[in-house]
Amino acid sequence: MGSVYAESLTKHNTRSRLVAIHGGSRGPALAASYHVDHEPSYDRLLSRPDVDALIIATPHAEHLPQTVKAAEHGKHVLVEKPMAVNRQECDAMIAACKRAGVYLEVIQTLRFRTVPARAMELIEEGAIGKVRMIRGTSMATEYFAMKPGTTTWVIDPKHGGAFADMGVHNVDIIRHFAGSEAKRVFCTLKSFDKSYPVELTAMTQLLFENGVTAQMWMSFEVAPPVLPDSLHRYVVVGEKGILDVDCYGKLMLGKGDKWETVTAQPYFDPMGPPLQPTKIVAFYTQVQAFVDDILDHRPPTVSGEEGRAAVEILDAARMSSAKGEAVDLPLPR
Repeated sequence: MGSVYAESLTKHNTRSRLVAIHGGSRGPALAASYHVDHEPSYDRLLSRPDVDALIIATPHAEHLPQTVKAAEHGKHVLVEKPMAVNRQECDAMIAACKRAGVYLEVIQTLRFRTVPARAMELIEEGAIGKVRMIRGTSMATEYFAMKPGTTTWVIDPKHGGAFADMGVHNVDIIRHFAGSEAKRVFCTLKSFDKSYPVELTAMTQLLFENGVTAQMWMSFEVAPPVLPDSLHRYVVVGEKGILDVDCYGKLMLGKGDKWETVTAQPYFDPMGPPLQPTKIVAFYTQVQAFVDDILDHRPPTVSGEEGRAAVEILDAARMSSAKGEAVDLPLPR
């Protein structure tokens, strides 16, 4: 992700420039490739007067301390999803940035991809009437960097595993489409493959305050050939139409007795090279929104509170799975 944001700031974003990079074993080479400084310590990065804002794209459990320290140095923060590993950490990040008077925004790239962004426009325009039901799928045969016997941070439970890493995408876009806060969650979390220390499968049922009901099926242990086009696929049912939202493919609108293609996302391999031109559009679009929010004194495009709402749903889902019963929201702070 460091390379994605470096590429975005260097070649696509305006009103901003990349000045330094810190962190990660690949940090020095990345900085050299973009002809900017590599700072060996986070404190040195934060002490730079030419650093106004940070993009934090580190493992999830690092987001809280890095965001709080950035705020204390008066730096605006755009933090990768999930915002943090639980809602209490989100609260601490929000409070720190409010005290410092700096922006806190959260990466949620699905909102900025061609197909789901257009789907949201259609919902807001009333193309399918009032939303009633949503069904989502996120499926693959394995979870990206997760390999038995490896030590990658992705399979360290302290970072939340696949449910935090991918699940936060799922619940955020469902909440976005629903246009409401969740009020009840029922979830079963598990792994059929016991060689992993984190859950790879989740079945989640959601009820929203405005009456929308939703289901989310996430699994990264599905037998090949999986279901076609199911890595990020959502069906949104309204009172007078249906949206079939393939976040890596087509947006289909069903009304009356026919389906029509509204728009299509040019193909890219989600597991392929990070700098595929079609892939990075959503990233530099959100970075630009963050930059413009700061410079134009606009409300945050995806605020810390929005990031927290998705994490709280994940917290409730974990509680539900542990208890074997539905959990009501909001959760105690």
